[in-house]
Amino acid sequence: MNRAITIFVLAALIALTGCQTVTPAGYYWGNYSKTLYAYTKAPSDETLAQHSAELERIIEVSKDKNLRTPPGIHAELGYIKARRGENALAMAHYESEMQQYPESRLFLERLTTPADGTKR
Repeated sequence: MNRAITIFVLAALIALTGCQTVTPAGYYWGNYSKTLYAYTKAPSDETLAQHSAELERIIEVSKDKNLRTPPGIHAELGYIKARRGENALAMAHYESEMQQYPESRLFLERLTTPADGTKR
């Protein structure tokens, strides 16, 4: 009987551990906090590349698990792409963010409109 209980408890822990990276709201955040902290603590090309790769992984895993991408992920990745001069990719990420989270439209449109009012 004790062996059956032990096996049940272990199986339950393994099952719950597999779901741990998805929040109760249904978002997959991966290692976002860790890579953002590493970049914030020691900004460098390497830590920025790691954080950017994690953002891309979050997007892919979210697609694979049929989850919405967490809010701000596309916008943040778009901002990183824009800083690198990859404007087409940046705009694609901004558009994805605006489609998933319409409330971000005003902010992102202001972000992408130069001071003279022309569209980028």
